[in-house]
Amino acid sequence: MPLPPQLGSWDSRKPVHLSIPGGRNSHGAVVRWHDFTLAEEDVQRLVFTQVLSFHETAPPPHCSFRMTTRSRTWRDLARHLTHGQLVAVGDHLVRAPRPQFENGRRKPWCSLEQLANACTGHYAASLRRALTDVRRGADSPMETMLRLAFIDAGLPEPLINVPLIGPDGVALHTPDFQWPQYRVCAEYEGAAHNKDQQVKRDIRRARRVKAARWSEIRLYKDDAHAGCAAAVHLVREELRARGWRP
Repeated sequence: MPLPPQLGSWDSRKPVHLSIPGGRNSHGAVVRWHDFTLAEEDVQRLVFTQVLSFHETAPPPHCSFRMTTRSRTWRDLARHLTHGQLVAVGDHLVRAPRPQFENGRRKPWCSLEQLANACTGHYAASLRRALTDVRRGADSPMETMLRLAFIDAGLPEPLINVPLIGPDGVALHTPDFQWPQYRVCAEYEGAAHNKDQQVKRDIRRARRVKAARWSEIRLYKDDAHAGCAAAVHLVREELRARGWRP
């Protein structure tokens, strides 16, 4: 799950928290125990396999762990994340995977219904509010942040990662954001877009979009500073030029 740096990494100075039914609450330098019981539907069993050597012929050792489900983990993260961060995790969990890039995975990690069922506990209101902003289609936290900034600024909500259809009815490509009514689309160019082959693909894409009489806005990391103010300004001005009125 996409997490802020303080939650997305671990080192040996941070204790591990473990829950056990009927156990006692105690704290040590390495492990902190908690008397806490989870519902069965909130728990899944995962098997981790460790390969010790490339020349190993015997089956490698493995360990089985009981861990919270992804939807339950999303619920538990509510106390630690901002609204936008919680929406970004939700977007990540419900997005349709790209099998060619994700080891053949074809199903989302969670359904919207599973996330809805997880909106309980002390932070239920925050979870429900986040769920209203969760959308299928966002491929990165940056895309989530930009989409929320566009909506917060009063711009029309964009379609996210759906095919752009040209005048002849043929799909040109799949932009990060698009406003079909105004023939405007926007792309966020991350670090991967600096590679030579990707630069060539981006140029060909931009030429196809221009030939279809669409306007493409290219955004990069500096446009996301200060609450995405620059990105919002660029999109607002292009939408207005194309006939949108607040």
